[in-house]
Amino acid sequence: MNDLTYRPLSEADRPLFATNDAHAFVMDLVDVEYWLANNLVGDLRGLYTGGQLVAQLVIIPFTVMTGGVDLPLGGIAGVATPPEHRRRGYVEQMLLAACREMRERGMALCMLHPFKASFYRQFGWGTCQERRLYSGSPELFRGFLKQQRGQFVPAGEGDIAELNAIYTGALRGRFGPLVRDEAWWKKDVLVYNKKPRYAYIWRDESGRGRSYVVYRWDKRADGLAMSIREIVALDPEARTQLFAFLANHDSQCSQVRFLAPADAPVNLLLPNPLKCEVEPYFMLRLLDVAKALADYRYPREANGTLSLAVRDSWLAENQGVYRIEVADGAAQVTRLADTAEADITCDVAVLAQLYSRYARPRTAAAFGLLEAPDRAALALLEAM
Repeated sequence: MNDLTYRPLSEADRPLFATNDAHAFVMDLVDVEYWLANNLVGDLRGLYTGGQLVAQLVIIPFTVMTGGVDLPLGGIAGVATPPEHRRRGYVEQMLLAACREMRERGMALCMLHPFKASFYRQFGWGTCQERRLYSGSPELFRGFLKQQRGQFVPAGEGDIAELNAIYTGALRGRFGPLVRDEAWWKKDVLVYNKKPRYAYIWRDESGRGRSYVVYRWDKRADGLAMSIREIVALDPEARTQLFAFLANHDSQCSQVRFLAPADAPVNLLLPNPLKCEVEPYFMLRLLDVAKALADYRYPREANGTLSLAVRDSWLAENQGVYRIEVADGAAQVTRLADTAEADITCDVAVLAQLYSRYARPRTAAAFGLLEAPDRAALALLEAM
């Protein structure tokens, strides 16, 4: 593979990029072309051999909330290879080059939505989020109707600042939500398949917006469904109003469908539970372990020092032993000699799962995902 070249996509290859993506993701070519022309496309990259495009992807620069600080993150999308060039290792080589590019651009983190988790797991990505798909009749929410107050008002592009304030306030403290700009709201959240979604904000008696819902109608074999893109509330009362809003559609649709974080106890709030399906979601990779650990914000009660050995043979720049000194919510990270003894050892994919709080250190140790002979160090890592 010495003749492989990774570089920005040439303008002449954009039609081929669209054709490859349409084939790989079973989309109409016109829809891919529309996406390339109008949506929030990032940096198109290709892997070439002999001047021929053999693999492609998109790098999308994001900023991600981590619970304490917002950090730059590289998103990867549109990974595709034409059928005649598959199973030759091209995607791996392209991913490695893309990871090194993002690392050089100051992105210590990379997220993607995998077509197959095991494929990306071998290259150091770890599942960092799960989500739950809830579905059921709007009649299941009837009990919330008697608690209605305030008012729902239609929302659109002129209300993006208010929508974003609710979104940011409700999700602050979690790992993974993306920081959104106005364009993202306009082109991704409020629009589906070139058509506007419905959006409503609930405002209390003082006029303050405290929750919102964004949805579309979906004609399914079992009837009309309200397919909800987002349902977000700042507090329990604001959530109650959203549930009442859903109940008010009992004469219009047979089903409501929405996604929620895996730890959101939706069915605990209902007298009769909704159907719930749990599915893996995004995967995270640490592109620069030292920078990622140093940029993170830690609980202020976590104070101490531990040494961490990270296995990462694929992106070898990361492999090594690190001393992490945590105090007052910040960490000082020092690279040690590779022969230094470590309190804790794990591979980079497991570290990504700890970093995102998808897995807890004690649980990971109990299941053999990390080695932690030093109990005090494990306790400190748990506190971090």
